Amino acid sequence: MDLGLVTLLVGMAALGFRHGFDWDHIAAITDITSTTSASHTEADVPAGAPMPSHGHEPDELRGHAHAHEARGPGAMHVLAESRFAHEERHAIGLATLYAFGHAFVVVVLGVAALLLGAVLPAWVDPILQRVVGVTLVLLGVWVLFSVYQYLRGKGEFRLRSRWMLVFDFIRYGWGALQARIHGHGHTPSVHATQYGPKTAFGVGMIHGVGAETGSQALLLAGIAGVTGVTGIVILLAFVVGLLLSNTLVAVVSASGFIGAQRLRTVYVVVGFVAGLGSLLIGILFITGLGTALPDLQEVLFGARAQ
Repeated sequence: MDLGLVTLLVGMAALGFRHGFDWDHIAAITDITSTTSASHTEADVPAGAPMPSHGHEPDELRGHAHAHEARGPGAMHVLAESRFAHEERHAIGLATLYAFGHAFVVVVLGVAALLLGAVLPAWVDPILQRVVGVTLVLLGVWVLFSVYQYLRGKGEFRLRSRWMLVFDFIRYGWGALQARIHGHGHTPSVHATQYGPKTAFGVGMIHGVGAETGSQALLLAGIAGVTGVTGIVILLAFVVGLLLSNTLVAVVSASGFIGAQRLRTVYVVVGFVAGLGSLLIGILFITGLGTALPDLQEVLFGARAQ
């Protein structure tokens, strides 16, 4: 393979890696990793209880716990470590599916731009930014209220996903509308919606949509002086770098949030900070002031060379 092409591909992968560190990507990935493990943390489940396949009910967990309690503190410690490792892998797996969903849309829009010269209109990005801002504000308000309720002794604190909150609100509103139309009572579900593989991939696709994607593909190809198939190969190298950075964010955030659950006070403090940050960033997005946030790519990697 031509050394110049290899150098070009490595450079594009590095650009993709750098591109993965922005507020939108990090907010989406931490939304998954912070809530995936929390969704399986029940107040009546021992910390050392082994984790079954996802989707099992807490009653099953309690049934399994009795068989292990007689094995002593050492066995309980091993089981606790196994449980946290299991949740970490699950959170990273879902965050990786988000990254693949995001990358899939980037490839589709990028190929369309390279081969057809088709890009989404410029007004798409501001609308999507405001939609994301609304979900961030909703999450921030919910988390801060949950912390307040926890400090008053009115329930356990548990992080929730902003997208799952939106889906639950939509489901509740649809159920209430159906009840009004058909004239019967509406009983809201007590089970909160949680991330699954399809949902994580779908949310990734939502975050991948934007007018910027096609324009970036054309810009990358223009910088490299290539078109057609070679341009697509360069786009794929960019996506590989993007996947690597998203995976790194997933691993770090999953380890941090799951580790924080071992210390309840730390977990609540982390949740409060996350809720406050979500509220502030969401307000900036809604008001169109997202550019006021510091550029994480410049903070981490320095300013781009002109």
